[in-house]
Amino acid sequence: MLRSYQLQSLEPGMVLGRDVLDSNASVLIGKGSVLTAESIASIMDRPIFSVYIEEPDQEESHIPGKEHLLDDEYVTLYNSVYDRVFHMFVDLLESQILDVNQLRLLVSKEIIPKLANGARAIGQIHNMSRGGDYLIHHSIHVAILAGLMGQWKRWPNSKQIDFVTAGLLHDVGKQLIPPDILNKHGKLTDDEFNIIRGHAQNSYDILRYTDLSSKENILQGVLQHHERCDGSGYPNHLTKENIHEFALALAVFDIYDAMAADSAYAKRRSPWDVFEIINDDMYKGKLDTEFVVYFMRNLSRALNGSWVSLSNGERGRIVYIDESRVLSLPVVQVGEDKFVDLGRDKSVKVENILMADEVN
Repeated sequence: MLRSYQLQSLEPGMVLGRDVLDSNASVLIGKGSVLTAESIASIMDRPIFSVYIEEPDQEESHIPGKEHLLDDEYVTLYNSVYDRVFHMFVDLLESQILDVNQLRLLVSKEIIPKLANGARAIGQIHNMSRGGDYLIHHSIHVAILAGLMGQWKRWPNSKQIDFVTAGLLHDVGKQLIPPDILNKHGKLTDDEFNIIRGHAQNSYDILRYTDLSSKENILQGVLQHHERCDGSGYPNHLTKENIHEFALALAVFDIYDAMAADSAYAKRRSPWDVFEIINDDMYKGKLDTEFVVYFMRNLSRALNGSWVSLSNGERGRIVYIDESRVLSLPVVQVGEDKFVDLGRDKSVKVENILMADEVN
């Protein structure tokens, strides 16, 4: 049987069950190859997060316990980052003070190398419940996704730090929105919607009076993350050629995380439902093609091995995703010898990635 392994779990002697592909779908190491220390090192040097290994059939517990879904070390670090970001946002709003040195250390020493840590990061941010302040969780998640994209694109370290910083601070201006509007259940009035739309300009205005005032790439990434390539976005109705690349990418992450999580506006959706929406916006000319395709292809890989709930009431583990297709639907193992190919069985779909507290 085939089983997906994260790279840190690979060992010499394992046999590849599928070709290992790079981000352009070119074959790096062929199916049936026996892994060596050198080939493992070669895989780990690329933006690849999991591979398929051929294993003998064996009986396994079908539904995992929470301990198999949550990494205690990751959760502890995430909670620590959450606390620091929370206090950072409070200080920024109340006193316009932003300790840029501490912010840079947080991004460069913890978020990028530890929280934005490949497939592990994707699994953890989907599996953890979001108790506390939704805005802080969303900001950290967008920063993590930015960290992953920076690594996938192999951007220079300084550019990755600025990019992740923009992701972390992109919604800081939402703190100026009255809670009864920001957290309103139900449809917003036109006036309330205009107040919400003002958060991108508010975020920019807050940051340009801090020590980030000279970081135009960060400021423009924050200001423009709701602009759209066809000019339909806000606040300035810019078209693609005038939108900073940070903002082009952050627009994708912002949509993905907002829809993949519970909020005051809606229940969370499965990643594949969100992929369809993002893909549709790309074909309508709203979102940047390069970042959308890169994001969906790499995130789909990272979701391999996740536990999911299906629309037919069953639960299972994703065991296969066709990495050569951007919108490929997964094969889910729902029993010892039972598999559901969602690409063929259109009557069933993924409802949600299971969070740890939903397993038992």
